[in-house]
Amino acid sequence: MSNEIIFDTIAKQEWLEAAADPISKAIRELFPGDAGRAIKNALHGTWLGHPLHPVLTDIPVGAWTLAMIFDALDGLGARKELRAGADFAIGFGLLGAVGSAVTGVTDWSETDGRGKTIGLMHGLLNVAATALYTTSYFMRKGKKQRSAGVALSMLGFAVANASAYLGGHLVFGEQIGVDHTATPDATQPEDFRAVIAEANLRDDTPTRVEVQDTAVVLVKRAGRIFALSATCPHLGGPLDEGKLVGDAIQCPWHGSELALEDGHIVNGPTVYPARCYDVRIRNGMVEIRSASKQAIKASSSGAAA
Repeated sequence: MSNEIIFDTIAKQEWLEAAADPISKAIRELFPGDAGRAIKNALHGTWLGHPLHPVLTDIPVGAWTLAMIFDALDGLGARKELRAGADFAIGFGLLGAVGSAVTGVTDWSETDGRGKTIGLMHGLLNVAATALYTTSYFMRKGKKQRSAGVALSMLGFAVANASAYLGGHLVFGEQIGVDHTATPDATQPEDFRAVIAEANLRDDTPTRVEVQDTAVVLVKRAGRIFALSATCPHLGGPLDEGKLVGDAIQCPWHGSELALEDGHIVNGPTVYPARCYDVRIRNGMVEIRSASKQAIKASSSGAAA
């Protein structure tokens, strides 16, 4: 219960809510045009198959943990060479923090609600930790200030861990950075099921249907019918309310674009492909089932490309 109180308190901070939207808007405006979109895709991790940010966070966390261990051993009278190791680890962690920050704010700019507010606090704590470690790094160069520099790094380590705690909640509590279409296979139709009359489908008009409590979007185009999960993998946006962009469907919430053919990622911020379905027409009815293994493999290959 105490954990929820902490998260609720942060989420209800009006100053964070007021600052979040203009900051995220300013960040999105840093990536204009097709070139900007390509850079954003790379920073989101669309090429990696999952968010890039958590990969890079391991660098400062690991390096700063190593620095703390070296500082502790140095304080216990161990070899003085450990001081150089601690200083190097802090500097290396600062470099990693830059990459983590760039990818983190890019992901954060495409969030909403509680996730955006708590995410802003997460980012502010990371800025504070990085500032403390930067100050510590330079103070360690002077013999008279080294002890104070080590103390600052200890404080920075505590702040960084508080930020990491919020980061964990963003993933596991607010579902940021997870695949929102990761429905258990048991709920997917293994056999073809009728969902709608073909006559009720209009060309180039996304249409939502339900099958085994799962929402699916159908798109009829040039005589073919495509079926994808109606839930955007990014943050659960309704793809059936989106628009068609070329041969892809665009989420109305954050602009992710997913290919009609096999669900692969055309543009982020999603880093997960859409779940796709096999389609056939029987007796004037559109029938769908969970995609064959060949289709799933093709979708994954398209996302990796």
